[in-house]
Amino acid sequence: MPQTASQTIARPQGPVFVTRKEDARWVDASRPGTRLAPVYEDRGSGRFLGLLGFDTLASSGLHQHVDVGFSYVLSGGLTDYAGTTVAGQMGINMPGATHDAIAYVPSLLASRLDGPVLYWPEPAREDAPHLHAGGRDAKFSNPRPEEDPTDSITLDALPAQPVIGGVTRRLICDYAGTVHDFRNCALNLIPGTRVPPLRTSAPLEMFMIGGGLKVNQQLLLAGGFCVVEAGTQVTLSSAFGAHLIAWSEAPIEWLDGERPDLFGF
Repeated sequence: MPQTASQTIARPQGPVFVTRKEDARWVDASRPGTRLAPVYEDRGSGRFLGLLGFDTLASSGLHQHVDVGFSYVLSGGLTDYAGTTVAGQMGINMPGATHDAIAYVPSLLASRLDGPVLYWPEPAREDAPHLHAGGRDAKFSNPRPEEDPTDSITLDALPAQPVIGGVTRRLICDYAGTVHDFRNCALNLIPGTRVPPLRTSAPLEMFMIGGGLKVNQQLLLAGGFCVVEAGTQVTLSSAFGAHLIAWSEAPIEWLDGERPDLFGF
């Protein structure tokens, strides 16, 4: 059963850190029927990586994103006043996005937040952490009411660009119009793929949708997350195929020659 208390969970330390789906530790959030399973969360900065869960008719509560938020829907869907984001779609909330999202069926999401979220004050809310890390009570107005609060992007509908042998990339978000120069993309590796050695220059985070990937001999399987520190030399290989989402915060360095950036810089 989920716990009812939460504390800041530091970003994993070590060159490569893999979290298996079996390691998920669920915590109840302040709205009934909502919960989270952080890989890490910083309730000061609002940074978060992990899973979010919704029961039928559970809602997030009215909130405003101060920084970019990502929610890849694994099952179910979330509906706000502008529409519904369903399984297989990445819901992206840009800075200023303001909405209340409800799940009409049980829903599971893989989520990353790059900054805090403001929640409209509700005196009767349960004494538990907000669903979003860095959540804090504040009154606000919608700064861009003419824009939809959520960009719902179907991953399979994006063009697949070959990067290197056995690897294709679908660019989901290039962070244009934000203060960040990051990349969010989906990668597919065919069985037997070995990616040439590379070095990260900034943190790299991954969620495995399907299949498996060895990251420096650590096995990342479906439903799991991986965090790679900046400055880490990395080898990637997949014996039986992999489909994953990645967030790279800077270009990588190939160690044996020039090639296109793996993550779309």
